[in-house]
Amino acid sequence: MDRLRHRCLAEELPFETTDDVKPLKGMFGHDRAIAAIKFGLANKTKGFNIFALGDSGSGKTSILRWIVNQQARKEPTPSDWVYLHNFDDPYTPVAVALPPGRGQALQSDMARFVRDLKRIIPNMQEGKTYRALGMRIEEQYQKKLETALKKLKKAGEKLDIRIDLVEGELLFQFLTNGDPVNDEDFDNMPLDQRAEYEARLRTVRHDINEFVTQQQKLGKAKRERMSKMGGDQILAVTQESIEELKKRYADIEGLSGWFDKVWRFVPEGFESYQQRLEESAKADGAPPRTLAADFVEFAVNLVVNNKGVKGAPVIFENAPTYRNLIGYLEYAEYFGLSHTDFTMIRPGALHRSNGGYLIIQVGDLLRQPQAWDVLKKSLRNQEIAITEPEVDHRGRAVVCPRPTPIPLSIKVILIGNHEDYYALFDLDDDFSRLFKVKAEFSPWMPRSQANINAYTSFIARLCKEDGLLPFHWEAVAELIDQGCRLADHQQKITARFIELINLVSESHYWAAQRNSATVQRKDVHSALEARRHRLGQIEESIYEQIREGTLLLDTKGAVIGQINGIALYDTGDHLFAIPSRITARTYTGRAGVVSIDREAKLSGVIHDKASLILIGLIGHLYAQDKPLSLSASIVFEQTYGEIEGDSASCAELVALISSLGNLPLNQGIAVTGSLNQRGEVQPIGGVNEKVEGVYRICKAKGLDGSQGVIIPIQNVVNLMLGDEVIQAVEKGLFHIYPISHIDYGLEILTGYRAGRRKASGEWEKGTVHWAADQRLRELSRYLDNAENGFDEEGE
Repeated sequence: MDRLRHRCLAEELPFETTDDVKPLKGMFGHDRAIAAIKFGLANKTKGFNIFALGDSGSGKTSILRWIVNQQARKEPTPSDWVYLHNFDDPYTPVAVALPPGRGQALQSDMARFVRDLKRIIPNMQEGKTYRALGMRIEEQYQKKLETALKKLKKAGEKLDIRIDLVEGELLFQFLTNGDPVNDEDFDNMPLDQRAEYEARLRTVRHDINEFVTQQQKLGKAKRERMSKMGGDQILAVTQESIEELKKRYADIEGLSGWFDKVWRFVPEGFESYQQRLEESAKADGAPPRTLAADFVEFAVNLVVNNKGVKGAPVIFENAPTYRNLIGYLEYAEYFGLSHTDFTMIRPGALHRSNGGYLIIQVGDLLRQPQAWDVLKKSLRNQEIAITEPEVDHRGRAVVCPRPTPIPLSIKVILIGNHEDYYALFDLDDDFSRLFKVKAEFSPWMPRSQANINAYTSFIARLCKEDGLLPFHWEAVAELIDQGCRLADHQQKITARFIELINLVSESHYWAAQRNSATVQRKDVHSALEARRHRLGQIEESIYEQIREGTLLLDTKGAVIGQINGIALYDTGDHLFAIPSRITARTYTGRAGVVSIDREAKLSGVIHDKASLILIGLIGHLYAQDKPLSLSASIVFEQTYGEIEGDSASCAELVALISSLGNLPLNQGIAVTGSLNQRGEVQPIGGVNEKVEGVYRICKAKGLDGSQGVIIPIQNVVNLMLGDEVIQAVEKGLFHIYPISHIDYGLEILTGYRAGRRKASGEWEKGTVHWAADQRLRELSRYLDNAENGFDEEGE
């Protein structure tokens, strides 16, 4: 009975409980995938990014996290990145790289510099030197203005016109005998006298215009001198601070020149700052006309801060949208308008992982519009260029910054399944050039002693980390057996660790319910049974219909042209199998073998292929010396969904030959197996579920020792049956028949020899094939006679 299940033995588990086992450190299994990942991480050549593919629950993400973090710790910490105002092109912010931690220092230093400006410059403007220089410029201006005004006054006096300058405006007054003429006297003057005064005024108009022009020039010159003086004084008091900054960051390329531009811009920047203060004072609490911050040109936008980061960054991006990958410009709404500047540039995952590793679930990536394209573009160009998505319906500022692209040095790791990988490989030419390393996680690993030991250590780690009860060695043995069952192989163990983790947790629960100090084998059994009960609603419903007779199924007796195949159901979280009646009918005609399910479009392409193979095999068996003249139909009874797969082709052929040879088939024996055109039986999937599914139905209808299952001989190595089935087999109540050729199945099901073809080409008399061949000859003769107008005797 060892062939029905490969049990984990005591000598393979030399401990009493997992408390005696050293917990696993690191990882185990997936040697091929791990080697590929390490190769991809070490290869810094362009395009050697990694795609990790495998089944869900195989530990891809956990293993990647561990390997990548191990590698990242060995590598240097990458640069900080800042965006600075571009004084030459304000709408193209400059990107500057600094050693880790220096970006934050620069940001703090520039903030301190601005605070110092707000303190130092007003103090300087209140100082004696600044005031004296301003007064000197004002005195020189007033002196020149006075000279010009005297000249204008003299010209007016000659024409009896007094000219005065009051608060910057010229005032005119006519004189009579040296006395001023008031408005009332002027209005009462005779018209000819008034015209004379007006003519005098026109005469002096040229001198007035000349004075106004000179006044404007002198005012402009004064303002320029005051501005230059103020600027020179500001530059003088700030030069020391700038020089200190230049010295502190002398090792950073590009910063020295930027500090010089900052210094030269300080007077203009401070003037804008003062204007904002004045406007704010006048506004008396009203909102400012602009959102621009004070001295925004001196701000440092720290987009990447690697201060405190040890080694290269490792970023898991869970929301890989277009903006979250390459960064974006943030906008502020103000009175219905959008505002932005370089200080509102926000980094993306590519910025944060630059110089390190970026890990993304490919399913999340492909669901986001334009995200895959922008990732490819960034990797291809090896730079991060912040751009708006091609379709963006939000209101935007008329002009917005165009940040300088940042050089990109990164290793991107995508995590997905086989469908994702091959879809991208087939449909996107860039994919194979950008992701040259495939790390494929196998769903299983060899059932070696080393892997059994690793499994045990992994279970010990789960117990320690999650505070679970220790597992007795027999419980661990059961877990390993279940691992083999999940791998569908006696010499393999599943590498879908999530299945093991869940079963460990559930087994602990049932042990705790018993107030046990350890988890025993029976607790693992309880967990499996409870899970089956939770997930088995559909399975139980079908069983109930069979027990009630709603679904017709015989497990005793013998019937011609009727056999029990086995249907495998996968609901996603539960896999089970149910016997299904297959019937065949043969009759006179030339329609050939017709699959009713195929004609009704209820079959998949693999099942259709199997049906055509079956026709080829029938021809090989019975049409070597005559045409194949028959009509036959085969159908899965009481099935109304799509039938897919080729595992029923053995059962279909047996039913067809039974109908042809008029040979009853044992209804207690179900059949599963694929066929080729030589009659050789080929392996199928889900053999454990199929055997146990048949057993449960037979048990419900009553075991009498005649029931069993025919399976492909190649599937014996896949058997990991439950204890109840094995015990029934040991008692002779249930049987499992491995076969390599369909003839063996015919003999088991009919009780007759299958037969051999003699040298003459005829089949041995009294055998299964002889009976079928004779029936075909009869059908052919009946058909020929009918077509030629003869009766059954040929007359």
